[in-house]
Amino acid sequence: MGKGGLPISTKPYYGFFQRITRDGMVDMEMIKTPACFSTKYPIIDVEIKNESLDAQGRFDPRRGEICIVGFFIDDKITQFMLKDESKIEEFGQAVNDFLGTMNGKKAYAFNVNMEEGCFTELLGHSPRIYEIKPFRGRGATKEYFFKYLVKKKIETPDSICFKDPLDGRSKLCAEYWQKGRFEDVRKHNLCCLTKEAKILEHRYFIVKEFSPLIDRNDWLKPNATLPPV
Repeated sequence: MGKGGLPISTKPYYGFFQRITRDGMVDMEMIKTPACFSTKYPIIDVEIKNESLDAQGRFDPRRGEICIVGFFIDDKITQFMLKDESKIEEFGQAVNDFLGTMNGKKAYAFNVNMEEGCFTELLGHSPRIYEIKPFRGRGATKEYFFKYLVKKKIETPDSICFKDPLDGRSKLCAEYWQKGRFEDVRKHNLCCLTKEAKILEHRYFIVKEFSPLIDRNDWLKPNATLPPV
């Protein structure tokens, strides 16, 4: 079991989370932001404040220390931020209760292993999450797929509303967080959620475009090279 071992709640307990302070510092926040478009399915994206590596130096999402959990539902984005690790139990309870308000809706994340691993550590379980990523392989990143859509399908990247202070470089989240640049990491999470929603919306277009390069297991073929964007 993880830190919480919590069953998914169905009560709106998370209301207390609006603002919890200690000595003038906001330890935890729940922030709601309107988006400029709606998503058909809920999108979930987490940010972590550490490198999340195992003893062999390999990435392990179960070792991720969550600092932000973002939900994009309909035309609203709800983000939970944790700044004080001593509040991890309350944070987990709030996130768990918010999951309960989704009423079993089919939720998506760009890389399911990341979100499921982090939720399992935080809550002791993970909700069922479906993958957005159209296929796997070298260079098949969120930024690549979004830039491809901008080039081929979306008129302008401004349609996602938000500007990313990290310029799509998720690996900088831990560094920015440790420097106290919480708002920059939060804005990055906003951008991730909206980009992921656009990738999901046009997922079948991407799969069709790249079908000659993808094998039956949804991996980039060994000798295939992604075109520049």
